Amino acid sequence: MKFKPVQLPGKKGSDRKHSPGVRRLSDRSEILSYLERERSCCAAAIAHLEPDLWAISKFFVAIHHETFALCLISRSMSPRFIMTLGNEAVLNCLLGSISLPDEAFITCRPKHLDAIERHYDLEWHRLMKRMATVRETFSPLGEEAIQLTAAQVKEANKLCEDHTRIPSPRHIGKGVFYGIYRDGRLVAAAGAHLISPTYGIAYLEDVLVHPAYRNQGLDTICISAVAADLFDYCTEVVIGVEPQNLPAVKAYAGLGFRDDCLIVEAMGRRHSFVGAIITNLWKQFRWNPKYEERTEPYG
Repeated sequence: MKFKPVQLPGKKGSDRKHSPGVRRLSDRSEILSYLERERSCCAAAIAHLEPDLWAISKFFVAIHHETFALCLISRSMSPRFIMTLGNEAVLNCLLGSISLPDEAFITCRPKHLDAIERHYDLEWHRLMKRMATVRETFSPLGEEAIQLTAAQVKEANKLCEDHTRIPSPRHIGKGVFYGIYRDGRLVAAAGAHLISPTYGIAYLEDVLVHPAYRNQGLDTICISAVAADLFDYCTEVVIGVEPQNLPAVKAYAGLGFRDDCLIVEAMGRRHSFVGAIITNLWKQFRWNPKYEERTEPYG
């Protein structure tokens, strides 16, 4: 695909020849060369290079001199998933020159927020820490959890009291999920469905604990079981945690996870009059969106 010239902020028309070129990427090895620059931070994006997610994903890059920006747009969830990487000024040009979804769940580095907000009204956003461990430094717990199957998805979803992440039967069936039962009901679960055996990395993002059973270390037991399973075919496991959740950060560090990067998770709607009204309603009533998996391929 040919480069599409776009204008950097503040550039004059006479400088258009110095603007970055934007193109859709189709070579997995080229995409990986960008993602490997921040490998642990890009674990979820690397998983989109696997065949099942590749078919429903698009990667775009903009290059300006020695700097670049990359954007992943995927139908792996509803609303669509966006991940960004690279230089913030070039990213703004990139986002302005490609077709963006009207609504998206966005993950980006904190420095990208200004560029994101030039194109999206954010209903909410939160800062998250990514922690990573490798097979050699992983220190599993001795306590056990049981592996979950797709048949247990309803029980797992009962633990999603904020409804911001809803594991689907396909997530649990094709991913790696473990849970703990107390008195005949599922009270804690953790899992990963963004897994790349090809490139040896997995993103463990679903950690669910019933409110009555929190602060008992059940989440750490489940995470330990999931990571131990993942290390059968991955060399690195990445997990997300809120930085202010110090007990969780300490517990994950005890398993061998180390701080890697800070990212922002956000829910956004494209700038529009109607979009602004919807965004204000979300904020006013503090409604949380429900994310569901989608698997329709791009045409």
